[in-house]
Amino acid sequence: MTRLTICRAARRLRRALGPLALALLMCAPSAAADTWLFDKQNASVRFTWDHLGLSRQSGRFLEVDGRLQFSPTDPEGGSVVVAIKTASLWTGVKEYDDNLKSESFFDADRYPIITFKSTGVRRTGEKAGEIDGELTIMGISRPVTLSTIWNFTGEHPFAAVNPTYKGKWVSGFSATATVLRSEWGLTRALPLISDEIRIAIEAEFLLKE
Repeated sequence: MTRLTICRAARRLRRALGPLALALLMCAPSAAADTWLFDKQNASVRFTWDHLGLSRQSGRFLEVDGRLQFSPTDPEGGSVVVAIKTASLWTGVKEYDDNLKSESFFDADRYPIITFKSTGVRRTGEKAGEIDGELTIMGISRPVTLSTIWNFTGEHPFAAVNPTYKGKWVSGFSATATVLRSEWGLTRALPLISDEIRIAIEAEFLLKE
């Protein structure tokens, strides 16, 4: 039984258990990480680049999916796998979108999925850590480290005002990374369009029932 499962049971049995028994239950060790699924409506993968030294432009991927193994009692034992649909790239400018999805850049028809698979987690603060992993773009895998903030784990904050969310557990994270696009063969327009790409991720996960 995982810690979050224990917490749920504790809440339901609060009236039946005495204070000491409840405290012992809450302190029981976690046997395994919980499984969390992407809340697709609240997942954002954005990237920015330097455009000709004039401004920073940005885009995002609209279709992101994945799975997280995570326990608040053992964050370093967690792992994450992410799949991004390449063709969901969106900048707000159709001409840019078409160009970036073409063979000149991401070649979305030939390489429809971008993936990130974690290989390790290091805790760097109370709610901060680094996630090492492999980012695969156009069939090329390179190591990337995500600087990550653990924002929240618990019953959905909307539960206090909307009964629909009662008993639903969520976790939220923010992460950033800086990569060189040339490492994945994305070399067109260098150096006028920067090699350095900054990535910002906001992700909410729902506990798998």
